[in-house]
Amino acid sequence: MVNTFKGIYLKSRPAGSPTDTGEITNILYQNITIKNASQWSLWIGPQQAIYAGACNLLWPDIPELPCPVPVEMTWSNITFRDIIVDGGSLSPGVVLGNSSNPMTGVVFDHVVVKNPSLNPLGDKYYVCNGTQGIATGGTSPVPPCFKEVDNVLREVPGRI
Repeated sequence: MVNTFKGIYLKSRPAGSPTDTGEITNILYQNITIKNASQWSLWIGPQQAIYAGACNLLWPDIPELPCPVPVEMTWSNITFRDIIVDGGSLSPGVVLGNSSNPMTGVVFDHVVVKNPSLNPLGDKYYVCNGTQGIATGGTSPVPPCFKEVDNVLREVPGRI
């Protein structure tokens, strides 16, 4: 993905009614290079849009703006493996789940950011909340709400 708008954009939308639910589960992104994204290279969370109830397009550049995370969306077993992010206009990414219904089983396995932008997050690199994730395989930098795990045997030929 060269000079793309957003790189990987895994998003949810608010429910139409209180009884609506949704699920994003068993997802694998593998062997992807994202170079010079003009917006977020990695975004996992609520959709940024201009309709009512969506995450504001200027969030988190302007943190006071709303970015509601739908509680009715269940996220689980999402893996990013062998992902290279090179450059970009904004900080590397957003991983944003709901604290009442957090994302579970999110894995960054060898997700490496080269030449990161520090805009708008400074050296935090990621907005990361409402997520139970692990980082392994030399992931760098590690999102702040992830637990770093070493010595994980990988099922990728030629790499351990």
